[in-house]
Amino acid sequence: MAGDTLHLGPEELDLWLDGRLPSSRTSHLETCEQCRIAAEETSEVVLQLSRLPRAAPTASFADRVMARVQLGGSAARRLGEEHLVPEDLDRWVAGELAGLRVEHLRRCPECQALADAERVLVMRLEALPLFDPKPRFADRVMERVELPITSLTAAWRMWRGRVARDPLTVAVAAGVAVLLGGSLAASAAWAAGNQDTITGAGAWLMSQGQQWFWQAVGLATALLERQPWYSAARAALTPGRLAVLAAGVAALYAGGVMLLRRLLAPPSPEAARALP
Repeated sequence: MAGDTLHLGPEELDLWLDGRLPSSRTSHLETCEQCRIAAEETSEVVLQLSRLPRAAPTASFADRVMARVQLGGSAARRLGEEHLVPEDLDRWVAGELAGLRVEHLRRCPECQALADAERVLVMRLEALPLFDPKPRFADRVMERVELPITSLTAAWRMWRGRVARDPLTVAVAAGVAVLLGGSLAASAAWAAGNQDTITGAGAWLMSQGQQWFWQAVGLATALLERQPWYSAARAALTPGRLAVLAAGVAALYAGGVMLLRRLLAPPSPEAARALP
C-alpha cells in the first residue's frame, strides 16, 4: 500500500503533460516503470485526441438532443405545462419543435390558437407579391440624396439629375450663359476696335504707378530721417557691417530652407526597410 501511494495519479500526469510536475515527482517517474508506462499511454491518448477532426454541430442539434432526453418526474411535467413562447412557435412553423412541446401544443387550446394565428400570418406573408420597383427607381432615390460635390463627375451627375430636367432651371442657366457669353464677346469686340485707347490707358497707368511708387518711397525716406535714432543707426551700419549682416541673414535663410526640406522629404526605401 505504501508503494502504491508513491505512484503518480491522474492529476500529476496532467501536470507532467503541462511541464509543471515537481522535480521530486519527476525523479520518481524516471525510475518507476509503472508510472513511465502510464505517462506514455496518457501522452498517446492526448496526441490522438488532438488529431481528431473538429466537429461543428448544426443549428437544431440542441433541440434534437432535448427531444430525446427523458426528463423525469416534476421536471417533465413542468416543461410540458409551460405555454409556448414565440421561439417555440417559430420552431413549430419550421417543423423543428421538440416532441415534448408538440405534445403540449396538442393538449393546450391557448397554444393551439396562437399556433393557428402564427400559421395564418406566415401564409399571408408568403402570399404577398414580391416588390418589383419601376424603371429608374434607383435614379429617383439618388436624386433626393444630398451628396457633397467633390469632383467633376459628381457635378455633372447633379446637373444631369436635377438641373437638366427642370425647364425653368434650364432656361435660367441658358440666360445666364447667354449674358456672360455676350458680355465677353462685346468686350473682345470693343478691345479689338480700340487698341489705341487701351494702349494709351496702359501707358498712363504705368507712368502713374511709377510716379506714385517713387512718391511713396520719398515720403517713407523723409519720415525715416526725422526719427531721433536715424543718425545713430546710419553711423553704426557701415558697408562692411551691412555685408556681414546680409551674409548672416542669407545663411540663416538657407539653413532654414534645407531643414524644412529635410522635414518634408519622404523616408528613403532603405530607412523604411530598416523599421521593425
